Amino acid sequence: MRSDRELKLWVGWLHLVEGATQDSIAQRLGLTRAKVNRYVAACREEGLIRVSIDTSLRFCFEAERELMARYGLPACYIVPTPAEREGTASVVGAAAGAFVSAQLQPRQTLALGWGRTLDASVRGLEPRSAAGNVIVGLMGGLARAGSINPYDIAARFARKLDAACYYLIAPIVAESVQAAESFRSMQMVRDVLARAAAAEHALVGAGDLRQTSMDLSTGVLGPRDQQRLERAGAVGNVFGIYLSADGQVVDDEVNTRRVQLDPAAIRRIPNRMVAAGGPEKVAILRAALVSGLCTSLISDLETARQLLDE
Repeated sequence: MRSDRELKLWVGWLHLVEGATQDSIAQRLGLTRAKVNRYVAACREEGLIRVSIDTSLRFCFEAERELMARYGLPACYIVPTPAEREGTASVVGAAAGAFVSAQLQPRQTLALGWGRTLDASVRGLEPRSAAGNVIVGLMGGLARAGSINPYDIAARFARKLDAACYYLIAPIVAESVQAAESFRSMQMVRDVLARAAAAEHALVGAGDLRQTSMDLSTGVLGPRDQQRLERAGAVGNVFGIYLSADGQVVDDEVNTRRVQLDPAAIRRIPNRMVAAGGPEKVAILRAALVSGLCTSLISDLETARQLLDE
């Protein structure tokens, strides 16, 4: 999660070095105009910003700017890579929680995915009370309770934000295309999918095709599914949709057996945030960026550098 000092440096960099207006900075970072003005004044008074900014965050700021320019992103949040790569999900998750807190306005809805990074994002959320927010599951859940279960993640988000919460009561992936169609035809499923489709924001992780990925390690998909997806050219999934390296939806039954919104409906959600980091996530993150499914990226610096490295 970006500290107050780090946020002040970022505001100062954008205004004093890049020449961004205070209004545009406030909109981009989800801050009030008054807070941006205070940060700019503090940077001037304290001499914090020079053309060559003296802070380790400079590289994160530059990576954010380059990623936004290359992929046409309205927003991007890059944090330093932890010394221990195993901590990447925790660090990126905390950043995602802070990013959501800045983006989510009162009475708005957040559609939510699942995974280790989203599990870690709860601690980055700024608690609020009676703001009229709504959390809605983007996909079904697991039969077994646990912190990684989509239902549990949604419930923890809702508690932290004092929000209403709606679950998609269905499996993440049905046993057949016909079964998935049956679930999607149920009134309670249709109602939740409609709420998700009408959300202002969505937050998901990014899944690769290693055996340790969420879909495979939890048994949502089996070895045959994995082999078939790999043959079809899939590099992973975002928003539950398996994509090829060039960002195309792969032609595989897994994409039609999932009980969730289709790609067209997802693309109509205004702010589509994807949070993930680590070398194993680079291929699927790049696919997500070129696919148009992602409008806001939250990641770590080393991953960002690999995404910028042609």
